[in-house]
Amino acid sequence: MNNYRILILGSSSFLERFNKTGNKLEIIGTSTIDEAERHIVRTVPAAVITELTIPTAERYEFISGLNALPDRPLQVVVGSLADENYYERAKRMGAKFSYKEPYETDMIFDDIQNALMDLEFSETIDIKNTSDRALDERLAHILISAGIPPHIRGYQFLREAVKLSTRSPSMINNITKRLYPAVALKFNTSPSKVERAIRHAIEVAWERGKIENINALYGIKIFAKGEKPTNGELIALVSDKLIIECV
Repeated sequence: MNNYRILILGSSSFLERFNKTGNKLEIIGTSTIDEAERHIVRTVPAAVITELTIPTAERYEFISGLNALPDRPLQVVVGSLADENYYERAKRMGAKFSYKEPYETDMIFDDIQNALMDLEFSETIDIKNTSDRALDERLAHILISAGIPPHIRGYQFLREAVKLSTRSPSMINNITKRLYPAVALKFNTSPSKVERAIRHAIEVAWERGKIENINALYGIKIFAKGEKPTNGELIALVSDKLIIECV
């Protein structure tokens, strides 16, 4: 993970709440728009968090102005305003994420890091314009060889999870909060059902004794006979294989 410079514009109490060290984050705090604009010119932050407690025109102009920059940062608005319209307006002007009380600062930082990692991967990983059909065919061959029958629900969920992880590799680092919800959204179900169905699909393959066929894909012994991988292990292995083949 790269180091990410995060600029935070807000009151002193807001800045104190977002005071964070570690996790390769460099936090720059400021309480005025003028100072924030000077920091942006000098330091070019990867993301900007703007406190939205009083919906002033200046704050919205600041958000809109950032979105017009050539190297525009990822924008986040955070506040205690009850009316959702204020946050929606900020999104229309360029904010990617919005949060209102109650919120967890760690969750916000996690979302920012994951989004920035996605941007990096989207710029560096080219799946050779591989069509969804071609990817599906290769993926189907791998999963069926591993003993996962295509008629069960977990097969469909697992295939989608691998495709998402292939297109956006950072998702594999946050399966519970990002990958399962993304799969659940597509199939109109819940993340917990996605997790259980994928686990069941792996158990079926394990009981058939075919999960070790994954070893043949890599030419090395990753799984011992009868060894059952976790959801994350299998998704990561298969998506990594597809990335290696297609990049």
